[in-house]
Amino acid sequence: MREDRFRQAARERRTLFNAWLTLNSPFLIELIGEAGWDCITMDQQHGLGGNEAQLGCLTAARACGLPTIVRVANNDPGLVGRALDAGAQGIMCPLIESVEDADAFVRAVKFPPRGLRSWGPYRARIDHVGDYFTTANAWTIACPQIETKGALDQLDDILALDGVDMVCFGPNDLSVALTGRLDIWAPEVKEARELVLRKCQENSVIALIFANDIDYANPLIKDGWDVVAVGTDAGWFSKAAAEARLAAGDGTAR
Repeated sequence: MREDRFRQAARERRTLFNAWLTLNSPFLIELIGEAGWDCITMDQQHGLGGNEAQLGCLTAARACGLPTIVRVANNDPGLVGRALDAGAQGIMCPLIESVEDADAFVRAVKFPPRGLRSWGPYRARIDHVGDYFTTANAWTIACPQIETKGALDQLDDILALDGVDMVCFGPNDLSVALTGRLDIWAPEVKEARELVLRKCQENSVIALIFANDIDYANPLIKDGWDVVAVGTDAGWFSKAAAEARLAAGDGTAR
């Protein structure tokens, strides 16, 4: 079996830095790997591209040694299975509202007897040491998002589910759910964030969080989050493009 970077880092209490991709470009993944990021999340909920883009990105990620989580568009077993078969290690599912939602998602990620995943790992089996069917459930990662009031209210039951390997705390959507406004710095979000991290640590569930920027990320690293995403590839490009244009001046001097 290939290196299980997510679980190994969590055991060592070492934070992984996650590059969150919305542009979903294989070449960009190569640059991200060269820059030293630890892992990637490929966003197919709010990101660009369909299955062909997904396959190209997962191929590039494997070549760069970057373990990949795919955020599917919704809680759909077909989308989950397609991403796993193409080589994603983890699947992130947005808008989980209840323990029933989370359980249905886990069953889509895991093979029987725990789940209902269909057989067909055409790329997933590459470099996988041993029998894929009997070892995949311990390798794959089911990551429901905690970004709704329903998921937060049922957090204990969700974390107790067999097969929930990781959760992703989504401060943006959760801030809207808790306060009615987009405010990731709100006290209600901070309280929820601290609760989720503590409960994850108590249940030995890997804790991933999305940070809009480095100012939000720095305290999270100190707090001990296992995986921290800092912005998105589109956000990085937009910021760098604006800074480069500003540095070039207004273009009137000759």
